[in-house]
Amino acid sequence: MKQILTLAACFATALLSAQVFTTWTTDQGLPSNDLRDIAIAADGTIWLATSEGVVAFDGTNFTVHNTTSHPGLAANDVYAIAATSTGEVWAGTDFGVSVFDGSSYATYTTADGLSADVVRNIKEAPNGDIWIATINGASRFSASSFTAFGSPDIPFGGTTYIAFAGNGDVLLGGGLGGMIVYNGSTFGTVTTAGGLLSNRIRSIAVNDAQERWVATAEGISVFDATNTYITDHAAVFTLPPPDELNPITDILVDGFGRVWAGVYVDYLVTEGGISMFNGTDWSQWETSDGLAGPNVTRLAMDENGNLWVATSTGLTRMSGINIGIAENAEAIGFELFPNPATSTLVLLVDQQVGQRGLFEIYDARSRRVLDGTIVSSRSTIDVSALDAGVYVGRIGSSAQRFVVAR
Repeated sequence: MKQILTLAACFATALLSAQVFTTWTTDQGLPSNDLRDIAIAADGTIWLATSEGVVAFDGTNFTVHNTTSHPGLAANDVYAIAATSTGEVWAGTDFGVSVFDGSSYATYTTADGLSADVVRNIKEAPNGDIWIATINGASRFSASSFTAFGSPDIPFGGTTYIAFAGNGDVLLGGGLGGMIVYNGSTFGTVTTAGGLLSNRIRSIAVNDAQERWVATAEGISVFDATNTYITDHAAVFTLPPPDELNPITDILVDGFGRVWAGVYVDYLVTEGGISMFNGTDWSQWETSDGLAGPNVTRLAMDENGNLWVATSTGLTRMSGINIGIAENAEAIGFELFPNPATSTLVLLVDQQVGQRGLFEIYDARSRRVLDGTIVSSRSTIDVSALDAGVYVGRIGSSAQRFVVAR
């Protein structure tokens, strides 16, 4: 692992040294090592878009869907995948979008309302609508019908990615036109004139503060909830000189606010991997650490807090990810017991923490599941609604792990 040469970065690296990398290729059952997209279903199934079909991975076995086994699939060359809350799986190809209902595929094209048959990304909105990024624009599937959006609302170059803001805005990554914002009735754009490092957008992630982290061909640009420029991260991955440009392939924000980015450079050098921003510094991992390859295409995080990395040379799972915070009850000023807990958890805080801080609980996928204001030195927290598993209690930048048992 290369390290940013600061004391803070060295400390972060020490805390992040427990990662375990597991890689799968055609040797373990993949039909192709060329993975384009990844999605995780509610039941934990890992769905992959590959150059040789759609793949479902249960952690042990790979099940392949291709045009022979599933004739309704538009093509074996699949570029985008989404697992929806209804249990459907949507697969994007160069010949339309195919929807798997659990037994067979149905394919939809421009004849059904798609903005183009060449699909590059698919996402489900919080309200259940399905948004599809295409080379000519974008399409929305709602109430069993498609609505196509294109020029002049969406600039030339179409769209490459879709994300959703907390206020209901749809954020579209433009192939050449910057970040496109749809508020439900009108479209607006954010371009290099507004602070973007590049108008070629690869991915977008939104954090709890509703900041937009925009992955571009030249690095990451950050905007606030009003789409006003905040800052750039142009060098998130250390490269051999003289190459410094960081084309970002994907970006993900986890429940702790950490930003994960895929980086791939293939001109002066062939380098790449994943980088993680802890709020202060960037750390990075590459093939020498266990990644399947340097060309990271997509990232996803599962219910157990494992990071899944799709590359052009195989699939990697990064497990044992430390939250990057020292977990020492004496040092951090609070204590949790009993551990394991069943229905209630007792929180004891000392004067170092105070009595007006915010106590938060995160699950193994780094999602905040409970929070509340600390009003006394001893509090009882109802955890009876939480599923059995490992959780993290956090006050400010300090944290402790605990287990909920049933």
